[in-house]
Amino acid sequence: MSLLERLARGVLKDSYFIELFNKIEDIYSKNYFGVIPSEEQLTNKEFYDLLRFSDIMSYGSSPDSRNLSFKILSLLHQNYKENSDYIFHANGILTRLGNFPSLSLLTNNESQYETLDTLVDKVVKYDIQKTPGGKGVFTDSQYEVFSSLIDSNHFSFSGPTSFGKSFIMDAYIKYLTTERPGLDNIVILVPTRALINQVSSRLRTEIDSSQYAVLTHPSVPRFFSGASRKYIFVFTPERLISYYANQNNPSIQYMFVDEAQKIVQDNDSRSPLYYHAISMADRKSVKLYFASPNIPNAEVFLKIFDKSTDETLAIKETPVAQNRFFVDLVEERQWTFHDLDDEPVLTNYSKAYDFNDLLFKLGGNDKSIVYCNSVRDTINYALDFAETLPDINDPTVNELIQYIKQSVHREYYLIDCLRKGVAFHFGRLPQRIRERVESLYNDGKINQLFCTSTMLEGVNLPAKNIFILNNKIGLSSFTKIDFWNLAGRAGRLNKELSGNIICVRCEENKWTIDDATTVMENKGEEKLKPVILTGRKNFYQNVTSSLTGADFTRKNTSKDEQEFLNGFANILYSHEASHTDSLLMNNFMKNTADGKQVLAKISKTNQVPAYILEQSIAIKPVYQNKLLQKIKDSDVKDFYPRSMQYKDCLALLEHLYKVYNWAQEESTGSKPMVKTSERVRYLAALMSSWMNSVPLNLVIRNMLTYYGNEGKIWIANSREYETFDKSDRDHINEVINNLIYDIDNFLRFRIKNYLSNYELLVTSVKGDVVASWSNYIEYGTSQPEIIALQDIGLSRHLAMFLFENHKDSFEIDGNEVISFDLASILKSIDIKEFADEKAELEEIFMGVSVKADE
Repeated sequence: MSLLERLARGVLKDSYFIELFNKIEDIYSKNYFGVIPSEEQLTNKEFYDLLRFSDIMSYGSSPDSRNLSFKILSLLHQNYKENSDYIFHANGILTRLGNFPSLSLLTNNESQYETLDTLVDKVVKYDIQKTPGGKGVFTDSQYEVFSSLIDSNHFSFSGPTSFGKSFIMDAYIKYLTTERPGLDNIVILVPTRALINQVSSRLRTEIDSSQYAVLTHPSVPRFFSGASRKYIFVFTPERLISYYANQNNPSIQYMFVDEAQKIVQDNDSRSPLYYHAISMADRKSVKLYFASPNIPNAEVFLKIFDKSTDETLAIKETPVAQNRFFVDLVEERQWTFHDLDDEPVLTNYSKAYDFNDLLFKLGGNDKSIVYCNSVRDTINYALDFAETLPDINDPTVNELIQYIKQSVHREYYLIDCLRKGVAFHFGRLPQRIRERVESLYNDGKINQLFCTSTMLEGVNLPAKNIFILNNKIGLSSFTKIDFWNLAGRAGRLNKELSGNIICVRCEENKWTIDDATTVMENKGEEKLKPVILTGRKNFYQNVTSSLTGADFTRKNTSKDEQEFLNGFANILYSHEASHTDSLLMNNFMKNTADGKQVLAKISKTNQVPAYILEQSIAIKPVYQNKLLQKIKDSDVKDFYPRSMQYKDCLALLEHLYKVYNWAQEESTGSKPMVKTSERVRYLAALMSSWMNSVPLNLVIRNMLTYYGNEGKIWIANSREYETFDKSDRDHINEVINNLIYDIDNFLRFRIKNYLSNYELLVTSVKGDVVASWSNYIEYGTSQPEIIALQDIGLSRHLAMFLFENHKDSFEIDGNEVISFDLASILKSIDIKEFADEKAELEEIFMGVSVKADE
């Protein structure tokens, strides 16, 4: 061990250093909360001693030393950012740490702060650690990960939320497309459809579009086909499964799994989908790369797919420092969390009377995200805070307000917030509006953003301040991984040195300081223990119960737990039918006494083709087998309606309700699809409008009329029905938010899955005799032209707009776009009124030929 390394480690145990560090944290806290401690400021000696401690620790190799070295600079910054000695020392320290984003904020690359050693170190790192294309420079930790990716066939890495995982993955994709141009097809797997647009848009600006097309649907349009072109696909697990269902699709060489913790998240109904989709890729020898937040045992993802666990890195070093507080507005107390103390310190600096006052005082003009958990709380807190602010008059914000009035409803609550420069963000926002809110936030037009757990799904919206008003996601308490995935967004790389995490208790029944201490201390040290590896919680016994129709080991098993267990049971069933070897299969046999007999029964009784089971793992095989036999015994005309009018949609859904036993499978849980059989009428009305290409604002109008006729509306917050009042803004907004949720989660996910399975079963017996209603639901239209336009990357909104107004500007052959007159469209549309449409078109067709290859 070198002398400098010993010195760096010794600082961590030095009592004088600990005293000084706690003092500067206290000074920062008091300044942040508006308590000016003039008598407690650092002496000149203490200031220089802290810089010296920071300098010594920057030579250390441990993350603790390097993080504390940087934390000192961030704490000193508020009072010393103009001090030339501070800047001089910070220049050398940050160069040594390789934190170039923060270095550019402090020194602006001025040569007066350089020593020869610093200059040499900086020049060397700038040359070695430059990103592919040379536009940026990796931090030391980022470069370590990037170098490992280049040298590995499979890899898994984790790091703090602010670490820049997406930045590294994008850089590696850039490397592949420049160093191996035209050789590889690549997939990025994301948790939700909402992230598809964000990731694909980002990649289109970085990748050579003459050689690579960025695609988001599970097919390769003829428009982008050609011997010299390769593809980067941005898929959810469902779309990857659909992609592999078509054996004519091009092979994939690389796959990047973002938010990889979703694969092994307990009792998450989407975890089995993740595992299944990645297993399919693994069987086709795709190189797998996993990125996850704050997980010390990142190798766990490689274990699940039987890869070498040597190819892994768990990064603990962060390029942005964070300060932690807990404010109890109920009992009027406040705590500060010190980095070197095990317990929070009662400080009582806060003088806030309520949360609005706290947010206004601490947030100031900086960007702040407020986590509220439920949609109802998110809207209410946003509205309540917005009422305290004056109106703003920003042209870009006003454009969005007008768009919401036209495309959603004039009484939508987001309008009230936007008028005050505030917004809310959750999964029930229309996709197009959610993206524009994110854009306004990133551009600084909105400073306060109230949100639900959508921020945990990989949405890239960092903030100076993160206010956390609840310690739950839905009904479940935060895990440390969940908490730090959210809280780690405090502090914007390239914008500031630190961020603030403020946990707030606003209501009696919300969390306490003890709850906060549990998740805020020892950040990121919670290891993942996937049940597929450990078998804990009677996992394999319950999988057996699902396969055999027996009861689970716990009588009060939640709906999410049931779907989680049933999903893995269905995958196991599929693997047995297709004779697929897997870790799931092997561990099942090891952990169950009667596993062999259970699998033997599956082999003997199953009639469903393996390729159908593989595409339908969300549906129990018992229903598939019964339905298949019924189809064999019936006439083809019994199976599918030919019209998409309400009565035909109702008849189809009522049929699916019976054959897939929705009364049992879809009627329980916190958000049941069909709480009662009458709910099918609502879904039929929604389905008919959606498949018939009805614009969203008219779908909303139709649903408001429907509820006016039905007379009752279910209020999630109170969990009871109320008489619908068309003049009640709460009722109108409840209908709109529920409708968006129902389209995304029930129509385009659950019902689509059932319909897809239904179509596969019918076709396997009767031949290709049915229209693909599952596709109509996915695309929100039955018009082949609108589907074809969406296949090449256009949104539903833009595809419908072009179909209605510019039919002469593109040519469709069958279901494929073969030519597209972009210049004519851009020339004829009103650029001011349709600025978003213009930007989307230019992004999709950037550098792309407007005629399909022959």
